[in-house]
Amino acid sequence: MGQNRIRRQGSIIVISGPSGVGKGSVIDLLCQQDDNLVKSVSATTRTPRPHEIDGVDYHFVSNSKFKNLISQNGLVEWTQYGENYYGTLKSMVESTTASGKNLILEIDVDGVSQLREIGIEGTFVFILPPSTEALANRLRGRGTESQTEIDRRLARARTEIYFAKDYDFWIINADNRIDQTVSEILQVIYAERHRIDQVILHQIYDEFNAIIP
Repeated sequence: MGQNRIRRQGSIIVISGPSGVGKGSVIDLLCQQDDNLVKSVSATTRTPRPHEIDGVDYHFVSNSKFKNLISQNGLVEWTQYGENYYGTLKSMVESTTASGKNLILEIDVDGVSQLREIGIEGTFVFILPPSTEALANRLRGRGTESQTEIDRRLARARTEIYFAKDYDFWIINADNRIDQTVSEILQVIYAERHRIDQVILHQIYDEFNAIIP
């Protein structure tokens, strides 16, 4: 049989959730525990922070380069925060999934809407905090935002959580339970990996027809 010649196309796993819910830490652990998962590296126009590496943390590009990507359909989704742009490169989505790897996208609810508008399919997972108070405490604990910014992020969180109903799965990332969160998301990914793929099924069926009279 041609088992080694039949390769499943990689899939897209979208992770969303309010700021401070722990998306980045969850995604890092997912990639550590499953070497078939690849974290998408977004393009951005913002200035790199001292510890950040181009091509690893972000693809840092100029405003003109980013606008060219938009006009040339080089992004599957993009957004603007303040004066800075962020987006997901179409080339990374295509090359990663073509290689058979599963690509994790960390994007907000607006980005998800853009993906669906252009017909990109995937597994959509929304990470929830255990409570509003827990989310506020996490934001304060980071020590990087003013109270005004924290209030703005909490208001944004309320809007984002409303759209959790449009996702395939939602998972609560409880305090000190990140391993449980990662385990639950991996279960979702593994279940989706074994969902019937009609293209693969037809390939296998055709090989049987070619061999068995």
